[in-house]
Amino acid sequence: MTRTAAAATPLTHRLAALARPLVVAHRGLSSRFPENTLPAFEAAIACGAELIELDVHTTRDGAVVCIHDETLDRTTDARAVFGRGDVAVADVDAAQIARLDAGSWRGAEHAGARVPTLEATVRGAGDRIVLMIEHKRGDPALLVAELRRLGVAERVFVQSFDWDTVAAVGRLAPEITLGALGEGELSPARLAAIDALGVALVHWHHRDLRLADLGALHARGYLSCVYTADGELELFGRIRAGLGAVTTNRADHLLALRRAESGLRPTPR
Repeated sequence: MTRTAAAATPLTHRLAALARPLVVAHRGLSSRFPENTLPAFEAAIACGAELIELDVHTTRDGAVVCIHDETLDRTTDARAVFGRGDVAVADVDAAQIARLDAGSWRGAEHAGARVPTLEATVRGAGDRIVLMIEHKRGDPALLVAELRRLGVAERVFVQSFDWDTVAAVGRLAPEITLGALGEGELSPARLAAIDALGVALVHWHHRDLRLADLGALHARGYLSCVYTADGELELFGRIRAGLGAVTTNRADHLLALRRAESGLRPTPR
């Protein structure tokens, strides 16, 4: 399969028939559950989101785990367990990370939640929702190998702010649907760089994307998505803008707003 600008894939065809904007649960239903954990992912599925956005890093022993930060401190009890702070995901093994509590920081009722492996996340999600995987740190080949081992390479998005990583994943696995993450001005030069990547998804900061930019993306056939909108007026405006997808910490709230606006039918992109 040859990469081309705005690459249509079986995954994008699958999503084309769904309501717009697609609701992307940012790190799961993270307004109510500890981010990037199985309870947050399950809650996103239960509320009806179409996609879950999640972050992955690679451990010292090559496991792919779901966590946002390079270090473990903010969302786990790593400081207490390891007796020091600033412990990097890349400097410990998967078994060590499996010991950590990734829920208590969010509230006592979430105690005992763990940092899930990508495998556990994929197995838990099954066919009920699409995973939008942001590659944070680690060898992209390890992520590709894991997705292929799990048999889901054709069923997920892989995206990154590092467009060299996006390109590397595309070279390694033409069957994976790619996304380009970005912020700031969506200039002609940046659009040209995105075109060269052969992505299907352009995922941009919601305050930086203008209506003219949205028109340019749609004219090229991209699935347009913005991150991370949470306020009611922000969400309402993104529904009305005709976006392909909106990433939010409040997936349940966006779904309710979308239902209230059920008469609106923007052209799917």
